[in-house]
Amino acid sequence: MKPLAQWPLEERRRISGVLSDIDDTLTTHGKLTPEVLAALENLRGAGLQVIAVTGRPTWWAMPLLRLCGFDAVIAENGASAFWFDQDGAQRSWFYADATTRSAHRQALDAFVPVLRARFPRLKVVDDAMLRVGDMAFDVGEDVPPLPAEEVDAIVAFIHSHGLFSTASSIHVHASVAQFSKQETTQRILSDVFHVSDEDARDGCVFVGDSGNDAPMFAHYPHSVGVANVLRHMSRLSTPPAWIAAEPCGAGFAQVAQSLLQARQ
Repeated sequence: MKPLAQWPLEERRRISGVLSDIDDTLTTHGKLTPEVLAALENLRGAGLQVIAVTGRPTWWAMPLLRLCGFDAVIAENGASAFWFDQDGAQRSWFYADATTRSAHRQALDAFVPVLRARFPRLKVVDDAMLRVGDMAFDVGEDVPPLPAEEVDAIVAFIHSHGLFSTASSIHVHASVAQFSKQETTQRILSDVFHVSDEDARDGCVFVGDSGNDAPMFAHYPHSVGVANVLRHMSRLSTPPAWIAAEPCGAGFAQVAQSLLQARQ
């Protein structure tokens, strides 16, 4: 990783889309600061497309789309997506039909006591009922952060039971089906916004901070980690190209400012 300040001007000028994680990337201690809200507004005002790509639950993402004015929100690490069409009507995409999702949820519900028998301190997140594709467990949001070794052990245990798993800075996720932030982002950019993957890799920047952002860091050459990404490097097979000097929302604001300065 190189310091964000060294990102070449000619590359920043080509950026037309900003893809961003939410928790500990846009947010700071769980909050969207005035600095970040202003950065989002300024990016949109300059004509850049802004898409949130988060591990947060599906039914949590819909109001976020309206309240923050994102062009789209991709939720549950790729299980669902929401956007507005040309007529202003909200549209959605899900990784599977309702019947399949219901069966997957029953399997995840049955797995919870198995996982908690091995890790008794592990708590299902309070927003579990708002999820359609995964089950999430709190490892650092409303509980003291678990050691990295314990988080890795939880992920490995989930995998050993034939499920898919990833970890963010605050949650460990389990799912029956495999989906990822990168795959769904590529689908939405292509199918909804008619941006080819080649053009997206050249014209979009991804900003993130943790393990569930690994597919995005690996896929998009223009990628930035806010400073707290340093805590999660062991889970990133490919690190971001650049790193902001500041953590969390302040780091995102630095990325926004670097893009806006390139357009002056």
